[in-house]
Amino acid sequence: MKFIVSLFFSFLFFTAGAQVKTDTTYQLPVGERLHYKIYYKLGDIWIDAGFANFTTDTLTTDSTFKYLFTAEGYSLKKYNWIYTLEDHYKSVVNANTLMPVRFEKENTEAGVWVRNIYNFDYTGKKVDMFMESTGKQPVHKTGSLNGFITDALSAVYYIRTFDFDSFDVGDTLIFKTVLDGKIFDQSLIYLGKDSIKTSKGDVVPAFKLNALIENSTFFRSDDAVKVWVTDNDERWVAKAKAQIIIGSIIVYLDKRKLVSFNTRN
Repeated sequence: MKFIVSLFFSFLFFTAGAQVKTDTTYQLPVGERLHYKIYYKLGDIWIDAGFANFTTDTLTTDSTFKYLFTAEGYSLKKYNWIYTLEDHYKSVVNANTLMPVRFEKENTEAGVWVRNIYNFDYTGKKVDMFMESTGKQPVHKTGSLNGFITDALSAVYYIRTFDFDSFDVGDTLIFKTVLDGKIFDQSLIYLGKDSIKTSKGDVVPAFKLNALIENSTFFRSDDAVKVWVTDNDERWVAKAKAQIIIGSIIVYLDKRKLVSFNTRN
């Protein structure tokens, strides 16, 4: 279970290019708080592995209205004797385009610390990337920007603006994203309408997606990652499932509030 929490972020983070059909009438809710539970499943055995929180806020810099997305993931304390894992992500994006301005990632896993900072310069058509980690020399590199791109965190929110009703089953969308210092294309396949059961036992209609993960030694196959987005006004990313070499990782949206998690909704 060593990679459960951080893997949740890696397989949930997608981004989309300009060819994706979006719903321009949809507005992301401000002050949203989402809490996820992360499980490891082996056969009929379910193990609580960790949790993650996602937050949406706003700010204004350089006279431009922006979203501030933050996310954090933790392994459960009862596993501290085996390992500890803590993930922090922050993304500042233009509220009109959802294109990132700055991205920060800081992870600590089993005593190994990693930090990435990306600054996006659309005038200069480049992204400056600074990366450092325990036991390694800091790395500074520059990547080329050409058209729409997103970072790992803002992508989770961007897919909520997709006009899924305009997609046909089997449509493959080729996306560009930046992750771990690399800019690459990500393929996402629309699998059609589905339904999921919430933690309270309610059945909610949803859109089902398949992310292709190529050349991975951890996932069971290239199409091992599935994501469900609710088919309602909120469009929450409500479930994600990844089939790994041994068992599966399953993530459920457990609580959602516009202010806090003090009461279950």
